[in-house]
Amino acid sequence: MELYHLRTFVTVAEEGHLTRAAERLFTSQPAISAHVKALEEELGVVLFDRTPKGMQLTAAGRQLLERAQHTLAAAGDLLDEARSMHDELVGEVHIGLNTDARFSRVIDTQRAISAAHPQLATIFMGGSSEANLPALRTGKLDAGFVGGHFDDPLLDRLKVTEEALVVAVPSSLRGQFDAADLTELARQPWIHTSPNCPHYRVMSRLFEAAGCEPKRVVVAEQEDALLDMVCAGVGLGIVRAEKVVAIAQRDGSIYALDLPLAPNPLYLVYARKRANDPLIRAVVAAVRQVWELSDTSETRLAG
Repeated sequence: MELYHLRTFVTVAEEGHLTRAAERLFTSQPAISAHVKALEEELGVVLFDRTPKGMQLTAAGRQLLERAQHTLAAAGDLLDEARSMHDELVGEVHIGLNTDARFSRVIDTQRAISAAHPQLATIFMGGSSEANLPALRTGKLDAGFVGGHFDDPLLDRLKVTEEALVVAVPSSLRGQFDAADLTELARQPWIHTSPNCPHYRVMSRLFEAAGCEPKRVVVAEQEDALLDMVCAGVGLGIVRAEKVVAIAQRDGSIYALDLPLAPNPLYLVYARKRANDPLIRAVVAAVRQVWELSDTSETRLAG
């Protein structure tokens, strides 16, 4: 029995689908099928029922799944302990970003990692909160920054900070509506983000009490693009307060609406099963140092 057979078994059980399991393990569907068949033959039991809707665990599969998960976890702990015996970490660590590099303190984080582990190359990947989460689940990222609240039993998170958010308004619309009237505010042109974006959820909660939806004129996935559109007079949008303040002081093209919004938490997120991985510990230690977080700062299972 090979560990990769068990890893395939657990992944297919979690995904319930051969294609998704193959994508997660960066291999082909025939290879996944072969691994499952080989494990079934060696164990002498059928682990899955093949159905039109996907792969469903049999009674035997359900009984053996937890044992397989524990075996993989034990093997991972052994590997982590062996790695920790080395003086130096060598290789690459991939960290996903969800906003601009300055706010994420990319330079300071890279310097902290490099100072502690000179032979470890840090690779920062541009992205978004909603893109980072699946990449963390599948191992395409080692760690990543994610904004907003989320639930995922496969992930752990370290709370880094909270982003102060505001409604950014083009100066051309100043005095054109009553900000206290949410129904009237919703009728103004709004620049939306994707529904999975934390800023979108903040915007939605703002209008839920009034039973209305903000008028959508365009969707902008990136905050910088959204800000440019607000400055150009396209519409209103939810953005980080410090960016609006900087632009307002620079040229007065936009201003922040005097309307309280809930702050947006920012987390460093990584796979729960890798919490003891020296690579992850190195990233967590660097982020704690850069953001001046104590050892008692919130670190917990997401979910």
